[in-house]
Amino acid sequence: MYRTVADFTYDLEVWIGPAGDLLYISPSCSRVTGYEADDALRDPGFFERIIAADDFPRWRQAMDARGDIPSMDFRIRRLDGTEIWLAQETTRVFDPGGRFQGWRLSLRDVTDRVRTRMFLDQARLHLEERVRERTEELEVSRERYRALSGYLQDSIEKERGRISREIHDVLGQDLTALNMGLHRLERSFPTGDARQGQVAELRGLVAGTLETVRRISRELRPPMLDELGFAEAVAWLTRTFAQSSGLRIDLKAGPIPDLSAEQSTALYRVLQEAMTNAARHSGATRIDVRVQASGAALTLDVSDNGIGMPAGRPESSGSLGLMGMRERIRMVGGTLEITAPKAGGTTISARIPLAAEARPCAS
Repeated sequence: MYRTVADFTYDLEVWIGPAGDLLYISPSCSRVTGYEADDALRDPGFFERIIAADDFPRWRQAMDARGDIPSMDFRIRRLDGTEIWLAQETTRVFDPGGRFQGWRLSLRDVTDRVRTRMFLDQARLHLEERVRERTEELEVSRERYRALSGYLQDSIEKERGRISREIHDVLGQDLTALNMGLHRLERSFPTGDARQGQVAELRGLVAGTLETVRRISRELRPPMLDELGFAEAVAWLTRTFAQSSGLRIDLKAGPIPDLSAEQSTALYRVLQEAMTNAARHSGATRIDVRVQASGAALTLDVSDNGIGMPAGRPESSGSLGLMGMRERIRMVGGTLEITAPKAGGTTISARIPLAAEARPCAS
């Protein structure tokens, strides 16, 4: 019955006896291997002859193993010299009494499938290599961007400091001298002279301009940041911002360790940007500022009671201000998180590492 069916199957059917001898090979042997079935049956080493030398040991090992033989693919060389791939399914055969009768092999030409798979594997490897190369290129570009960003931030701060000093030293001194000259001019007029009132108005205008110049100078680069440190600069910034914005600002700061100039500047600018954003865009009436050193890190939290960030992930915001804050903190080795608490508002948290030798100073 088996031979009746096997003689007409498209696949190559083989029956190997318990001793390893070939008992049957279907007529499709000619189409698959190029060898006639009768010639193959008379050749005890038929499979060793047609299976590729690199694949035969694996095939032989699988056939000699006890138990079920797994499906496997291997190459054979046809009579005309061409190489093809065969897929083999192996079934152990037993008679009704349970005695082992050998193996039944079903072999199918899967050359197209294997070549397609190999092509896809090569394409995948090529794609992975291109992705790796592109990733390395992007990483190099990212590092260059970060280096440029750091250079620009440093240059901007230096330029801010230079302009601040120029405004304070030149304009401030000139306006002070002008005010003193107007004062002398005012005193030179007789008491009750109408020109005294006109000069007094000019003195008031000059005094207001001088205060504006000083404010601009401080905003460009607050001198206390360099002279008195981060703690005093934060206290001054929150106090003056509350006065100018009309918002209630609650500052709570524990002992603040000594910070480098870069760390102080980065945290100061983050605080400045966060409070400005809250005042301009959130509709907040209150801002809470917390500065706390814990272990080897210093954390700055700025929270407001405004309308909060848009729906979705707050971190995904493409605001240049937020990107700038994140980059400043990254440049000093820290991280910045933006969250929208369920109670409303927005919290910006900056965390920077502290040097091992950092020492607590004034709060």
